[in-house]
Amino acid sequence: MLIPYLLARTQFKGQSGFVFAALLAFAIPGTVLGVSYILAFNVPPFELTGTALIIVICFVFRNLPVGVRAGTAAFKQLDSALDETSLMFRTNTWQTIRYVVLPLLKPALITALVYSFVRAITTVSTVIFLVTAENELATTYIIGRVGNGDYGVALALCTVLK
Repeated sequence: MLIPYLLARTQFKGQSGFVFAALLAFAIPGTVLGVSYILAFNVPPFELTGTALIIVICFVFRNLPVGVRAGTAAFKQLDSALDETSLMFRTNTWQTIRYVVLPLLKPALITALVYSFVRAITTVSTVIFLVTAENELATTYIIGRVGNGDYGVALALCTVLK
């Protein structure tokens, strides 16, 4: 929510470039992103390949544009007078965000989280390179079941995912 706050409430040099960088993850194909993560995180000091942390990091940055867009739209719908009024009552910025802004942004935040979760749990192209035998995802498990001819198990898991 920090990025949408900066984009909706402040003006700064290079803001359009910042927006471009924040939304770039949607423009990059999943296969390219997966291979890029392998190349970036397969050497010291950040040897994360084969861990669950690399998958979490991948999904956070892959779905970042959804949260940025939802948060920016929600922030632009809120009048900045709400922030100013809260500050006039001698509350600090964190109290204003916690008690005024976040409750009003809750629907947008939940929508972005649900969308990102569903997209993350059903994606294959990015994480096909990042999974190992220790942390296999549901989608790659389904593909493996189809490859072994276990169509019943694969269809049952597909039903659960959708």
